[in-house]
Amino acid sequence: MPEAPPRPARLGVVVNPTADRGRGRGDGARTLELLRGAGHHVLDLSAPNAPLALENARDAVAGRGPGGPLDALVVVGGDGMVHLGVNAVAGTGVPLGIVAAGTGNDFASALELPVHAVDAAVALLLDALEARATGTGGTRRVDAARAEPLDAHLDPRPGRERWFCGVLSAGLDAAVNARANALTWPRGSAKYVRAVASELARFRPYGYRITAQLVGGPGTVGAGDPAGSPAASTAHPPSSGTAAPGERAHRTPDDATHPFVWESPGTVVAVANGPRFGGGVRVAPDAAIDDGLLDLVTAGPLTRLGVARVFPGMYRGKHVHHPAVDLHRARSVVLEATDAGGPPPPAFADGERISRLPVRVTVVPGALLVLDPRDHARTPG
Repeated sequence: MPEAPPRPARLGVVVNPTADRGRGRGDGARTLELLRGAGHHVLDLSAPNAPLALENARDAVAGRGPGGPLDALVVVGGDGMVHLGVNAVAGTGVPLGIVAAGTGNDFASALELPVHAVDAAVALLLDALEARATGTGGTRRVDAARAEPLDAHLDPRPGRERWFCGVLSAGLDAAVNARANALTWPRGSAKYVRAVASELARFRPYGYRITAQLVGGPGTVGAGDPAGSPAASTAHPPSSGTAAPGERAHRTPDDATHPFVWESPGTVVAVANGPRFGGGVRVAPDAAIDDGLLDLVTAGPLTRLGVARVFPGMYRGKHVHHPAVDLHRARSVVLEATDAGGPPPPAFADGERISRLPVRVTVVPGALLVLDPRDHARTPG
């Protein structure tokens, strides 16, 4: 007797109609057409705004609605839509399919998925769905990170936790991100360059306290002064966090689980799960999305001239050779604002605003399943 064909998958699709300067609507329609044409049951979960679309996606993933839970969620757009999808499926076991059709597409590039090629992207998704239906694979497990906005006592602010898959930035890079999001012209990486020029005119170094659970134990970071000589950062021993009678203990994170502390004026602060953001800025060029680690990138205080020299090299990852720039691998990072410089901008992750500092970032290895039929086994060593 011939084998029965695989059952159709139940798919939710969320489209950003404004992606790629309005081309997203057509890309979304083509995606829906191809998935339905392949015989799958497809629910269009798109909405007029991102919060409503996320609510639709979470309800569908959890099976709150007719037809039961989804077999996969597919997003059509750029990194903002991927961010939405990750916040709907991370930790659930429901895989995410990505049709990269935005201006940035940084996470899709890290996954080596087709970019601005809807038919090719959907063909890959269909192959992955078939592999899952026949029990022969079809997904790739990668890391995601949790960003927790904290209160003044470093306690989590209820209901504010967000997942991200790419890069969280909280320095001049975040200010540039916010500026770029507000620009309607030019497109792609040129928008980022224009945003850098705008923010540079008002820039002065920000004040930070960064604590991290570093891989390999505690260490010290030598952030450069404006001339690049090590002078600005300090490392502190663990604090007991003991309060005076009648006072609440301030939960300082530099304890046994966060042994490293960096206090300094700074220019760039990024906590990276993936290597790039901002449409190709390789802020953490060696970051891997499946190594169970975060890449912490810091740049100490730079002059405006220093920034103008360093930022162009970030597209190729050359900034990592600058004496003011330090990189570390970590599993958990806490970012706080101090009066050592100006107030840092709000943190952004995957190009989306997260919160003002303080924020805790924690990597969750393997929290995200991505539809991908290819073999991506990591090579030991």
